[in-house]
Amino acid sequence: MSRIERALKKRFESLEGLSAVTPGVVVDVHLKGKRVALLRQGETYTYYDLASLTKILFTASASMFHFDRHRRELFDPVANLLPWWRHKTTPFDFLTHTAGLEWWLPMYEKLKGPMTPESRWAQMKKRLRAVKPARREKAIYSDLDLWMMGAFLEARLEKTLLGIWKDTSDRLDLGKIFFHPGNKPKYRPALYAPTEDCVWRGRVLRGEAHDENTWALGGVAPHAGLFGDIESVSDWGLKLRHAWRGERSPFPRQSTVRLFTGRRIPKARGDWGLGFMKPSSRKASAGRHFSKRSYGHTGFTGTSYWYDPRRDLQYAILSNRVHPTRANARFVSLRPRIHDWVVESLG
Repeated sequence: MSRIERALKKRFESLEGLSAVTPGVVVDVHLKGKRVALLRQGETYTYYDLASLTKILFTASASMFHFDRHRRELFDPVANLLPWWRHKTTPFDFLTHTAGLEWWLPMYEKLKGPMTPESRWAQMKKRLRAVKPARREKAIYSDLDLWMMGAFLEARLEKTLLGIWKDTSDRLDLGKIFFHPGNKPKYRPALYAPTEDCVWRGRVLRGEAHDENTWALGGVAPHAGLFGDIESVSDWGLKLRHAWRGERSPFPRQSTVRLFTGRRIPKARGDWGLGFMKPSSRKASAGRHFSKRSYGHTGFTGTSYWYDPRRDLQYAILSNRVHPTRANARFVSLRPRIHDWVVESLG
């Protein structure tokens, strides 16, 4: 066990009942591209519902590949490609969450018919036509922004969401990160961390997308739905790190990666790059010590990825804090503390 692992383990053991916060947590830390800690506390599993990490693992990654070659399209109205979208919003607006869309809508209540990702997604796009942006002074973190990016990428690349994911996964060699089309687990359920005891679905979810809208879409969506293991999330992050540093990587050019991961809107308006979170001044999920150049994202189920270029320090955190209920929000305050503990253990 490394020095940092011992320090982390001691911190976790000092908590009064980790099980009251989350059933378990996996923490993977890399410093200067090398693993310095891989710690499992509580009940842990091989595969986790990655939730909104899907937004960067899938949609932001796919967008990087496209806009690396078509940079100007970031600022073209999406209506040029999607005539049914009668608004002037652009991919830049959606990726920075400045399009003025609602943060969430219960679309799952209206999506009916055959449970295939393609048929459900077609229904979703029809319902998106009724959505109207509003003028907002500040960015609103919105799943709808990612739905619109999914619709844009499908139309522009002339591929389904699954097809776009397959291309992205193949380019980045993400074989152990995957969707469950039709909400059918790829592996035996015991390998998956259980999430919520869902009243709507009448069972404890295991290997099925926790997010209701994603589940109703047949398990495939631009904003959630990916499952994976800790090593694969870290591997994706290291490849992105290499590209950010100008080193050999399957990601696009360094300039494109820095465009996406850098701050793209004024701090007074929000803490966003293109699809990536930036550290906020107060209560940042990355903790107190991460630099302003850091980038990352979090997921509702208790997942997190952050990288600090100044320290050359990367974290991946997976948990199932929503088991057995999402009402337990204690993990939100624990997550930044984990980041702080690692930095403080570095001395």
